[in-house]
Amino acid sequence: MPEKLDYVTTLKPEIIEKAEKELSEDEHLRTQSVMALREWVKKQPHLQAMPLDAKFLLRYLRGCKYSMEKTKKKLDLTLTLRSALPEFFSGWDPMSPENQEALSLGGTLPLPGYDHQGRKVVLIRPGAYDPTKTKIENIQRASFMVWDIMSDEDEQMFVTGMLLLFDFSDYAMNHFTAMPFAMIKKLMPCWEDASPIRPKSMNYIHTPSIFNLINNLINSVMKDKMKQRLRVHGEDYESLYKEISKDVLPKEYGGENMSLAELTAYWKKKCEDRREFLIERSNMKTDESKRPGKPKTSDELFGIEGSFRKLNVD
Repeated sequence: MPEKLDYVTTLKPEIIEKAEKELSEDEHLRTQSVMALREWVKKQPHLQAMPLDAKFLLRYLRGCKYSMEKTKKKLDLTLTLRSALPEFFSGWDPMSPENQEALSLGGTLPLPGYDHQGRKVVLIRPGAYDPTKTKIENIQRASFMVWDIMSDEDEQMFVTGMLLLFDFSDYAMNHFTAMPFAMIKKLMPCWEDASPIRPKSMNYIHTPSIFNLINNLINSVMKDKMKQRLRVHGEDYESLYKEISKDVLPKEYGGENMSLAELTAYWKKKCEDRREFLIERSNMKTDESKRPGKPKTSDELFGIEGSFRKLNVD
């Protein structure tokens, strides 16, 4: 008898149908692909900290439309970046004072439910903290922690996709200078290259007077495919509603979902409740001393040479 996979779907019938139609997914493909990945990981001495449960591996397989080579590359890069960026991926105890503070600010808030196309919506608020009081590294770490829990609990978004909503309320020049260009260069591959899910659109609202500065900087390192998915709504909520349905948006945006305060409290408690998971997940890194060939270095991953070295934003 063929081996059974340790997988029980949480997907509704219509989402299973979507996976079948758009990803050619069926039980045979799932099983064969997960088994093949597990065998591959066992032969990679530097990747022994990678989770091997079907749920984890399937999110990468689905995100790569079952391309085995793309999936392997993304998985390797995910662990590589987590090893290379301890400022974001270490110290994941949600009860530590700096994480408690960052989580209480609600900078990254996945919204309950899905939009009219079944997509996940994540609200990001770059101006929700005071750069004179809180380090940007702490804000980014809390964001990755929330992201990991959402990814672990939400199977659907790896089939249907997601939307990002950036609310630039209260964003000012000190927020801009708090994130140097070198940090943006480190963060971009985490979202663009290592993540198994790319946003279907990125929506900007309440854009400040310095928005062009922000946009130009991010566009200098963003891939063309992602640039085409940018939607700048400014103060125009009617424009926003055409992209993200009102029922999934928080009350503050004329929507019918939880308020910002409720969402912040919800995700802070969620991180606290899943403390063991987060601490364990922070160990998911490469062992570069065991990588076949030469170890990956930060210079190789994030070198700011060539066309970038003349760009000074501080």
